[in-house]
Amino acid sequence: MAIANRHEQDEPNFAPRPESAPAVDLSLEQENIREQERIQSEQAPKPAEAKTASSKVPKFLRRATPMLPAGKDPIAIKIEKIMEDGLGDAYNRLSPIAKQEFKIKGEITAEKIRDLLRATHVKAKKVLRLILEWLKLLPGINKFFLEQEAKIKADLIVALKNKQ
Repeated sequence: MAIANRHEQDEPNFAPRPESAPAVDLSLEQENIREQERIQSEQAPKPAEAKTASSKVPKFLRRATPMLPAGKDPIAIKIEKIMEDGLGDAYNRLSPIAKQEFKIKGEITAEKIRDLLRATHVKAKKVLRLILEWLKLLPGINKFFLEQEAKIKADLIVALKNKQ
């Protein structure tokens, strides 16, 4: 047994030991973190400077609004008048943001319809589909009523093309 005990003492113990992280001075790291936080708080815009901070955002990051031509031809104006006819009550019930979206989408739809009217052969089905998609932005209105309104408006717009 003496040999066995001596043999065990000569060999190193290979039992797994948990690895320990290298000793790092935590106080230095904490000081660095505090310093970075202080610098960031100094660089943060104050309430008075908050308005000017938005002007520092590059143009390509700002939200772009769709641009429509300033001068509209008389036919485009007539198309918009036909499209908005009879929608005053539903439009007034919308929130300001929804009103803006509805108006922009309506102007874009009117321009698309104007492009369709420039063609020699007008497809009433395409005009109807565009108007119906636009009218579906109005919440809480019966689907069948929307289809009926879209059909009436599409017929008036196609008749406008035939008058030319």
